[in-house]
Amino acid sequence: MVSIGLWNSFTRTMAITNLYRQSHLQRYKIGGNMSTNSDKIKRYERLAIKKPKYYVSIGDLYSDDGDFKTATMYYQKAVDNGVLAYTILGDTWGYRSQYKKAFDAYTAGANKGEAECFARLGFCYETGYVKIDIQKAIECYAKASDLGVATAARSLGDLYYFNTPIEDFEIENVKNALKYYERAFYLGDVQIAKKIGFIYLNNEELKDVPKAIEWYEKGLSLGDHSLNFDLAYVYLNDRFVPHDYKKGLAYLLDGVEHNDPESLYMQARVYEEGWYGIEPDERKYIHYLKKAARLGQDDALLDLGYYYYDKGKFDDALDCFAQCELEVVGLYWAIATICEEQKKDYKTALRYYQAAMEMDFPDAIERMAEAYLGDELGLEKDEKTALKLFKRAAKLGNAAAQYNLGMAYACGHYGVNADRETALHWLKKSVKGENPMACLQVGLYYYYTVKTEAAYKKAFELFMDAYNLGENEAIINIGLCYLQGNGVKKDKKEAVKCFRTAAEKYSSGVAYHNLGICYENGFGVRKDYKKAIEMYRKAVENGEKAGLEAIKQVYLKMNVNQA
Repeated sequence: MVSIGLWNSFTRTMAITNLYRQSHLQRYKIGGNMSTNSDKIKRYERLAIKKPKYYVSIGDLYSDDGDFKTATMYYQKAVDNGVLAYTILGDTWGYRSQYKKAFDAYTAGANKGEAECFARLGFCYETGYVKIDIQKAIECYAKASDLGVATAARSLGDLYYFNTPIEDFEIENVKNALKYYERAFYLGDVQIAKKIGFIYLNNEELKDVPKAIEWYEKGLSLGDHSLNFDLAYVYLNDRFVPHDYKKGLAYLLDGVEHNDPESLYMQARVYEEGWYGIEPDERKYIHYLKKAARLGQDDALLDLGYYYYDKGKFDDALDCFAQCELEVVGLYWAIATICEEQKKDYKTALRYYQAAMEMDFPDAIERMAEAYLGDELGLEKDEKTALKLFKRAAKLGNAAAQYNLGMAYACGHYGVNADRETALHWLKKSVKGENPMACLQVGLYYYYTVKTEAAYKKAFELFMDAYNLGENEAIINIGLCYLQGNGVKKDKKEAVKCFRTAAEKYSSGVAYHNLGICYENGFGVRKDYKKAIEMYRKAVENGEKAGLEAIKQVYLKMNVNQA
């Protein structure tokens, strides 16, 4: 069995030093078959009488089955009988949240000279599972490193590189980090070559591109094929060396052939964008994107999720997003909209909208403002909070929030006093954000309030913008401009076309009413009272009550003419 490393809570709280995360996962495979192992246990118990090391084997069988209490008992028997199994014992205590007993076991093991225990103690002192003592952490890691523990050398390098224990001497910390990273490499931690190369490539004071390439090549020669990506990046990017597309693409291809996730993702982007003289190819882009995503590459999962989202394959999109560990605001927004609009899972949608809002995503803030006005997301109505969020989103440039804020000041909603100037301020900002409703409202202001030739022209332009941006009924206002010759050359036939489009395509009662007026008076069409009545009736059927009085007036005209 492989040593489990530090317990769950350590791996959750420690962001930098992950001493034994992989071994921890390897060790605790829940769900072993104790019925199958029972004969082994009996045999090991007989052997342990003379050879106490078999107590460790028994503990391993119980830990494999998830019985950590019994496993602890056998590990304790092992150390009581002189076996250097303090690391395993401490790890198991830690896994059971018995942190003081874990620390005591590591301490006892260190006193006996057990190398891994020094590394564990370093972790404890660094992260605060005892009182934080960086100097003791350094001493423990250094001792473990001297005893040949590669992960301790890496951890000590990480401590110098990320935690800067030597205050105000940043470059000395980096040099110390390199010292221990290199030791970790020669102790067998091949993958540390990537970090060493990165430092030589990017640290301004220690920058040494040839040395970075040398370290990348060392790691690659020992089987770390992820370094193909790093080498490809160096040669394809003229920030470091004169670009060499042939060499860079050769490294990239080798990474792809060895299923390196980063190389696969980069290959996908090459075919997406057509970089380095390669023709864009969507089929190949998706092919490599899927391969990278299957290997858990987060950017690939994100991009593939967006691809499925755009294609309307929402279940596939959600599957990708669920696997992606990136904290990206666009991801949260996409999940929220899918859950709300496609899945009707309002609880989950709300959670992701809130997450996006916390990252200051304007669209999410605006959506939460709407939710506080009462809708399917289920929040208790709170106009004060809604107004606050509209203001926040509006200041961040969200056009919908600017429109809602403008209309609040125009109408005196959400507890604010009506204020035309403030309303126009926010509505005009929303117009710049191409909000169709804002275009319509500001157009109406110019048309009905300002009423100058310049204002009419501006109103017509805004009505056209509103319609082109999706505000369908704005075409009615365009028709009025043509009918009255305001802001555009008078054209009654064009006006009728506009009203007819709004009536027939969008079932607008107002448009039917305006068509009735045109037929009643012969505006752009031949005068026809029967046709006018027909239009007015359709206006009523589509919610325009003014059509009732209009019908009455047409009948009066018809009677007068008959008389």
